[in-house]
Amino acid sequence: MTTRAEKQKRPLIRSARLWVPIGILVVLIGLVVWGVVLANKAFATQAALESAIPLATETQDLIAAGDVEGAKASASQLTEYTAEARANTDDVLWRSAEWVPIVGPNMAAVRVASTGADELVNGAVIPATEISMDALKPQGGAIDVVAVQQLADKVEQASRAIDQVSAELDGVDREALIGPVASGIDRLDEAVGQLKPTLDAANTTLQVLPAALGADGPRNYLMLFQNNAESRGTGGNPAAIVMINVTDGKLTITQQADSGDFNNNRPSPIMELDPETAALYGDKIGRFMPDITLTPDFTESAEIMRAYWAESFGTPIDGVLSFDPVALSYLLGATGPVKLATGETLTADNAVSELLNQVYFRYEPEQQDAFFASAAASIFSVVSSGAGDTSDLVEALARAVDEGRLLYVPSAEAEAALIDGNRIDGKLPADNSEKTMVGVYVNDVTEGKLDYYAKLSVAATSDQCTATEPAFTTTATFASTLDPGAVDGLAEYISPARFFPKGVIATELVLYGPVGSTFTGATVDGAPSVAAAVPHLGRPAVKVPIVNQPGASHTVVANFTGVAGEYGPLEVWHTPMVQSTEVTVETPGC
Repeated sequence: MTTRAEKQKRPLIRSARLWVPIGILVVLIGLVVWGVVLANKAFATQAALESAIPLATETQDLIAAGDVEGAKASASQLTEYTAEARANTDDVLWRSAEWVPIVGPNMAAVRVASTGADELVNGAVIPATEISMDALKPQGGAIDVVAVQQLADKVEQASRAIDQVSAELDGVDREALIGPVASGIDRLDEAVGQLKPTLDAANTTLQVLPAALGADGPRNYLMLFQNNAESRGTGGNPAAIVMINVTDGKLTITQQADSGDFNNNRPSPIMELDPETAALYGDKIGRFMPDITLTPDFTESAEIMRAYWAESFGTPIDGVLSFDPVALSYLLGATGPVKLATGETLTADNAVSELLNQVYFRYEPEQQDAFFASAAASIFSVVSSGAGDTSDLVEALARAVDEGRLLYVPSAEAEAALIDGNRIDGKLPADNSEKTMVGVYVNDVTEGKLDYYAKLSVAATSDQCTATEPAFTTTATFASTLDPGAVDGLAEYISPARFFPKGVIATELVLYGPVGSTFTGATVDGAPSVAAAVPHLGRPAVKVPIVNQPGASHTVVANFTGVAGEYGPLEVWHTPMVQSTEVTVETPGC
């Protein structure tokens, strides 16, 4: 039996009274050391990622500006910061903390963010510094298909990196995160969300571009030049046409035609028309080639054009494009002036007036076709030569697409699917989810080229953000800017005065409401209109005739009521005119 005295004599080093507190102290010291090390890693990671943010913005700006060397230098420094952040968080010590309640999910999220940022830089940003849009630029009349394929490979690599990071971020439990960590994850997620749609679209497009450039066999494309001086729904009278052949990247104009080369004023449409289109615009859209663009749906116009071309020439067509002289002026701003065989020089400043107005004063009708043919050939030669800065060319084309001046409808369904939903595809939005579109389209019925002097302005309002069944009001003002004193001096081709007095502009304005809405009434200059709505493209469309004396204007107001549901931002689409169109949009409460 151990006595009390013997107990008191037991060495302290063998006593639990020592080892329990020492053990606790050692664990606490270990936790403190562990925590200090982790804290240091966390602070270092935070500093690295914060240093990376401005560099990422700088690199992106340099890439956009075309400064390849500057982008590479910036990206190289950027990788140092993201690599440091990844190294700090991707080790056993860091991962060991991920099981700790509360702290763990945040530690895991920081690791995912650091790894994701590094993968994003190495998988997307670094390859992007090697990407040059010059691969898409013609040189000597041809586009290098091999260079396009190499560009496609780099974009595909970047797209895969984005997909991987996006999937990793989707696996983060956001509800368990503290404020600063959640904010960081959201920022990275936002960056990925902004990059992903662009890269996905570029990747998809570039995968089929070599074939579209004739890598697998010759391609034929029709380009319609819409004359905005005689307005039609998507621009104007498509009287001038060129067929462009693309074979292994080489671009060649192989044929030119005008509206007189087709069987017009035919007794019945060249093909079966959409009954709604015929009810709204009449069957002349299929009986007169110059009227194929009455509808704002360019996909239907392209289909009718292919039928006309097949009947007259028989050449298979792989796609139909639409362009206009205003868009051409944007291109000339990038390429510089073009000298025509007829002696004129077209510039960004004079192309519109020369092509849409002055030509009719200078040449007789039989000479005008020669002028337009010369202009088309000369402009094509300059553009296909690779003249101009690539970024300026891209900006000019993007502006043309945004304004509805550049449209493209491929014949292959697979290629059409790639651009579906993009403004260039020539279709109105099929629903209101991403955007709530109202439209104002202009169709000239005067005969002549008087819309050079026409100006359109549009205002759209809606309470879509505050009302269950929102109301939409579209106000379109159509004005003649023609000086009454200049009427007598107009060229005959500009104002033949066969159906209306000289200088008078007769127009049909067609106003479209949102998808699924109901037309509730219209006024013209404040007086009630008897116009009725016709269903077209899932929308109500109301056609209102307007006759403008020189210098006069008229205002049409159309009202629509929508059904309950989700509505995207309100947008106005309209016929691209010669003069710029002023557009205002008001959605109180949004």
